[in-house]
Amino acid sequence: MSRRYISATIAFVVLFSVLFLITYRPFSLAVWFSVDDTVSILFTLLFYITSTVILILSRWMMYILQDRYLITKIRYVCWIMVENVLITALYTYVTYIYFTPLGISALDVGSRALFCITIMLAIPNGLVSFYAAYRSKCEDLEAVQYELSRVSEEYRRLENRTEVERRVSEMIPVKEKLALSPRMVQLYDNGGTLRLTIDVNSIYYLESEDNYIKVYYKHNDKVSSYMLRCKTSSVEKSLEGSTMVRCHRSYIVNISKIRFVGREHRVNFIVMDDDSIKRIPLSKSYYDMLLASLNTIRPQRNIDVDQPLMVHQEA
Repeated sequence: MSRRYISATIAFVVLFSVLFLITYRPFSLAVWFSVDDTVSILFTLLFYITSTVILILSRWMMYILQDRYLITKIRYVCWIMVENVLITALYTYVTYIYFTPLGISALDVGSRALFCITIMLAIPNGLVSFYAAYRSKCEDLEAVQYELSRVSEEYRRLENRTEVERRVSEMIPVKEKLALSPRMVQLYDNGGTLRLTIDVNSIYYLESEDNYIKVYYKHNDKVSSYMLRCKTSSVEKSLEGSTMVRCHRSYIVNISKIRFVGREHRVNFIVMDDDSIKRIPLSKSYYDMLLASLNTIRPQRNIDVDQPLMVHQEA
């Protein structure tokens, strides 16, 4: 239901339908798509443009309504069938009014068109949906593995503690213990269900996409991601008082993971301390606040004022 997958689905539908009709055209009398003459080219382009507009408007409405209504699998399939009927009606009208195939009734044309258009929409929608579900399950599995490894490490740490360590721990004031302990954050979805419990120190950044938040964190020496459906404002409340700072309308970054802040072609950006992470944009409205936040953590990280967190700007 995100814009990325909706855009991929529409593009896939258009491409797949072209390949399908090229293959199916020799076996049907009701297919008039052609590039042999000007009229056929014009009708073909107009039909494809109109059908694409129908798909775009339909998915845009679905995207808007998902905040108000729960889009279940049954509702999603019914929605796609309505798209099928609309495009079938358009194709049947154009075919029967302007091309009038011999010996074929409008009902026959419509039934054939509904069959073909259902295939052309069902296969791309199905493949994209399966891929989205696969990616979601992979992210869920990585999140579970992260939590299991965190619990396992904590268990081993407690198991290996010596009597001296326990005595030293008892001598440390409670405030210092809290400062030394990892800051765990619990992230909930819009339904109030706990989806992820994570140490802030392992988070690199958060990226908001439509109604979703994608969390990028370190696990098993690689950067993994986890997507959950929630509002950015609710996540910001969970991160208050931590090293997570907003740097862009769509990004919240862990300032303790920043390597340097740069400027190129009048655009500010952030480079993290992991080379596999892309540059993160830094808006002008958040620039001063982020630099001020960086200055507050320098003593904690024993960072020199000039090195290594430098602000690189164009000459």
